[in-house]
Amino acid sequence: MPHSPLQLLDGLFDQEEMESAAHRFVLGGPFGAEPVETSAERLAHFADAGGLLVETSHSYAKGQAEPAIGRWLRENPGTLGVLTKVGHDTTGADIPLDRDTVHDHVRAALENLGVETIDVLLYHCDDPDRPVAELADTLIGLVEAGYVRRVGASNWQPQRLSALAVELAGRGRTPVASYQFSLAEPDAALMGGGLHADRGVLDVVREYRLPLLAWSSQARGYFARTAARQLNGRPDPYDTEENRARRDRCRELAAQLGSRPETVALAWTLQQPQVWPSIGSKSTDQIDRSLQARDLSLAGDQARWLRYGR
Repeated sequence: MPHSPLQLLDGLFDQEEMESAAHRFVLGGPFGAEPVETSAERLAHFADAGGLLVETSHSYAKGQAEPAIGRWLRENPGTLGVLTKVGHDTTGADIPLDRDTVHDHVRAALENLGVETIDVLLYHCDDPDRPVAELADTLIGLVEAGYVRRVGASNWQPQRLSALAVELAGRGRTPVASYQFSLAEPDAALMGGGLHADRGVLDVVREYRLPLLAWSSQARGYFARTAARQLNGRPDPYDTEENRARRDRCRELAAQLGSRPETVALAWTLQQPQVWPSIGSKSTDQIDRSLQARDLSLAGDQARWLRYGR
């Protein structure tokens, strides 16, 4: 009998159980903004490869991402678990995280997805004027109502994430944290609201042993490219001098290992403890290339060299 996504989230702390798993990858992508057949093909391919969790949000694709995934889940019940996020409206703007609004969005997500319970629910953003204790109460209420199994937060400042971890620990819960995390560190001024898992965030993750969902774990394809490009009409936040040097080192090591630079970079991310990389693959071939990172074991000195150049 296959493991449930919840069992695997809890099992993340047992690295022996996770050694050969595809389960540490979470599938993202342009659901709701692509043909239904394309989404169905990718979801089925990921499930067949041993993946168990798909990532989405109430706001993605102007509100069409959850329904797109839901169409496939209704035809393939129990095949993939779902991680979704609330906190943005369908334009991407922040919404108040009061209890009633959050509950309304969660009920809508359940209907969109066609599931009785959401496996993982995250706040997509913080509501910094609202006490952390109140936000934790709302999450616990959703668990106790049977709407969600596991909860957490994305893009919170480290101090607020730490406070949430303390609040939830007092209720017997460990939150999932969600931040951008990859071998490439983005220019924060160009990130457009999303937060990178910097040292402050990682200190909280390690102190409270939080699973870290690493979105943009491949730095939006940065390591596969050879030339600079704009993203959404803005300069690429990953195209910095430091990251260009890391990309060059990935190319050098990939040539030695008979691999690809983007696979080497993803293997580095996968090697970090407590990290679940989210892969925004747009095709089954891209999923397969991402999964190849499982088979690429980096020595400690290789991982340090990729990161620091020494």
